[in-house]
Amino acid sequence: MSERHYRVPTTAMEAEVLCADGRTFHGRIFVPDVAATHRGPVRPAEWMNDVAQFFPFLPTDGPGSFLLNRSEVLVFTVNAELDADLDAPDGDGGVHRRVIVECRDRRFEGEIVIDMPAHLSRVLDYLNRPDPFLIVRDGARHHLIRKARITRVMEPKEK
Repeated sequence: MSERHYRVPTTAMEAEVLCADGRTFHGRIFVPDVAATHRGPVRPAEWMNDVAQFFPFLPTDGPGSFLLNRSEVLVFTVNAELDADLDAPDGDGGVHRRVIVECRDRRFEGEIVIDMPAHLSRVLDYLNRPDPFLIVRDGARHHLIRKARITRVMEPKEK
């Protein structure tokens, strides 16, 4: 058998990666074409919460691809449409909460969708899930923020 028989078909997705050391990379990631739990390719949030330590990244303006260490990714940002739940009947189920997330001097505002039982619908419950990344939805973008690097999370008062 040739090498191509062992390759997993992938879909390229545009992404911005902010690393813990402050560097930002713009380029593409490659997610598997077929997800195990839904139709279509693996969503970026599922992909970032994977246990694999390293992933390939193809920068927009660089000489070639390189490997990034997931544990050094502070924020991973993608277009919201790439991370949408196409199987949900009316977009997203769950409770929507506005949040402000701070990672040292960085601040991200948006909403989280808590898709858990009613007795576990607090922001605290959602943050304590085992996934390493928190999804903050900010209009047309989704920020996947490494929970281990979050300094504080606030819920702004409703106006």
